[in-house]
Amino acid sequence: MTEQVGPGTVLAGRYRVVDPLPSDLEGVSVWQATDQILDRPVRVRVLRSGAVAPALDAARRAALVTDARLVRVLDVGTHEGVGYVVSEQITGASLAQLVERGALTPDQARAVVGEAAAALEVARRRGVHHLALRPSVVHVSSDGRVVVSGLAIDAALLGVAPTDARETSRRDAVDLVRLLYTGLTGRWPAADDDAVSPRVPAAPVLDGTVVPPAELEAGVPNDLDTLCSVTLGPHEDGPHSPGDLVHELEPWGEIRIGRSVDDRDGAGAGGAVAAAAAVTAPEVPAEPVRVARQSVRSAFDELPQGVSRPGTPPPAAPTRSSAIPPARTSAQPTAAAAATPTLPASLPPVHQAPAAPAQEPGWDGGLGFTEDPFAFVEEDEAPRRRFDPTALVLVVVGVAVLVGLVVAARALFVQPDRGEAGAGTQTEAPPTPGEDASAGGAAPEEPPAAEEPAAGPPPAIAGIRTLDPTNPEGERVENTERAIDGDPSTFWFSYTYNRPDFGGLKEGIGIEVRLAEETTVSGVTLAVNGTGGGVEVRSTTGDAPTQGDVLASGTLGPTTDLTFAEPVRTGSLVLWFTELPTNAAGQFRLEITEITVS
Repeated sequence: MTEQVGPGTVLAGRYRVVDPLPSDLEGVSVWQATDQILDRPVRVRVLRSGAVAPALDAARRAALVTDARLVRVLDVGTHEGVGYVVSEQITGASLAQLVERGALTPDQARAVVGEAAAALEVARRRGVHHLALRPSVVHVSSDGRVVVSGLAIDAALLGVAPTDARETSRRDAVDLVRLLYTGLTGRWPAADDDAVSPRVPAAPVLDGTVVPPAELEAGVPNDLDTLCSVTLGPHEDGPHSPGDLVHELEPWGEIRIGRSVDDRDGAGAGGAVAAAAAVTAPEVPAEPVRVARQSVRSAFDELPQGVSRPGTPPPAAPTRSSAIPPARTSAQPTAAAAATPTLPASLPPVHQAPAAPAQEPGWDGGLGFTEDPFAFVEEDEAPRRRFDPTALVLVVVGVAVLVGLVVAARALFVQPDRGEAGAGTQTEAPPTPGEDASAGGAAPEEPPAAEEPAAGPPPAIAGIRTLDPTNPEGERVENTERAIDGDPSTFWFSYTYNRPDFGGLKEGIGIEVRLAEETTVSGVTLAVNGTGGGVEVRSTTGDAPTQGDVLASGTLGPTTDLTFAEPVRTGSLVLWFTELPTNAAGQFRLEITEITVS
């Protein structure tokens, strides 16, 4: 019954369809509509064919993600057997429209893709992925706000099913880098699994690899050129999640491109070009409209003599309330109303606080209390300070108790001298054996302590490798040497997971530390960017990382000292991480700046 959906159709008794909008997905029609209950413009996607049920389910999951840079899903449902998704209205040119007249500047391309990556990182942490990124779903509004549409919905309509968390995060990260390439060059690096035409010229390919952006456009920074070349190359290098791409791109500046573009302008032939031209073409200022203005000061000068000038009146005194209200005549005019000046017609009305009505003599005797409405409330005099004997009594009692304790102690531990009656002398303690009496009982000097042998250099680390129970090659095998290079500014980091328990994908990850020679080891020190998680140390190899006794364990922090109960002689150690820490960005990822063995 999709033929019945057209201008004037009311979906679900609420959304009135107004005008069609362009759509690049087969079996999907997009409409500008009006929410008749809330009286606001909305965008309605009518799902005419294809995977309608999975798309509606994906829309419900996307509605749970809240971020200002993601198009908000407002309603999902069916109408006479037709599925529909209602979202907020999109106002702004798409990236495909922005690059039709030329590539963006590198700083603007960095900012636009950085904002999109930050939005998708928020969705990734909620378990929702886009998986169908293309230039037509990234929009830039006139106020410089980036908005991403089609979260999870477009992928469901195209039949792209999400796999494990690592592959889905990697796919969104690569597609974001493809968008960065498009912003830098105005061309789209096509892939074999592209199901939708990006409406952007394809990027040139040389020996099976897209040409680097710097060879197509001058002025592309080295970091962006390297990021695109490495990520879009034959190896799985580069960012593995939108959050990784955010770290690669930040910081970025203000977005200065984009203005409101009616999607209807792109519906006809050449409409996209016209929309892009409207975005990039310089505006011709229209002839300013002359409006007769009158100075406020001159308006005051025209007031007749004796009339007060309007302004902000002083705050009215609070009216008094009484259990018995005084009698009042409704026909009596108020003094404030009589004194209200007449303003010229050219001035806007000046807001004045309502004047308090005149009171007849009543319980207050006609005084009115205009100066201080609470003058009749007299403050109580400050209470005179009285002498408090509590402190003195406590001091006297304390002194008496102290004196009693001293007397009792002397009676128990000091014996009277039996030699002379009435005279009590304190006897000297006999000299200890070996004490020289002639020297006045001075204690002999202690023999000098034996000097401790100087500690040798710490055990040298010959190399490390990462351990992953699900991958024989290890986890993030690149840049592992950064954990033992002696430079605290560099670090090795693991994949980013959505939970500290590795997303439930594995029981842990490890690092095998190989020493230069078999030696005695008493502990390991880790320098980590982040806090939390857990680590265990064993004297074993990477072939059996969890076998053997746990020599030390603890919670990770900026400096984690793992000291063994007893030193062990070994040639290799395994650090097994049972739980991930949280880094400064709030991500569940392990970042090790340095490993030292003592």
